[in-house]
Amino acid sequence: MPKTTLIFAALLIALGVGAFAISSGDGSPSRTALMPAYVGIALAVLASLSLAFERTRKHLMHVAAVVALLGTLAPAAALVIRAAAMSPLALGVNVGMLLLSGTVLALMVRSFIAARRAAAPTA
Repeated sequence: MPKTTLIFAALLIALGVGAFAISSGDGSPSRTALMPAYVGIALAVLASLSLAFERTRKHLMHVAAVVALLGTLAPAAALVIRAAAMSPLALGVNVGMLLLSGTVLALMVRSFIAARRAAAPTA
């Protein structure tokens, strides 16, 4: 799961940096366009640490799941509250972050369930 998390982290970073670059084109760069990159950086650090430290992998990946959950809830709330008032770029970034964070969260939960079932004693 850490390798998959790294892939999604890279996609989130690319989304944030790309949105920032596009928003910089009109002369007023938006730092909030970097929000997906911040979540991606946090996920990348946690996934990298979990690859480096085998004994703490479970705990680090659970923290990464919390980061992914926050990365899912933040754009979902923004879309519910003010989707109609968002610029097309902001709307696209929020939907992209919601989809990427939600997908990696779902994959993490699925992985946690599979690991729990594999560790359970058979009757």
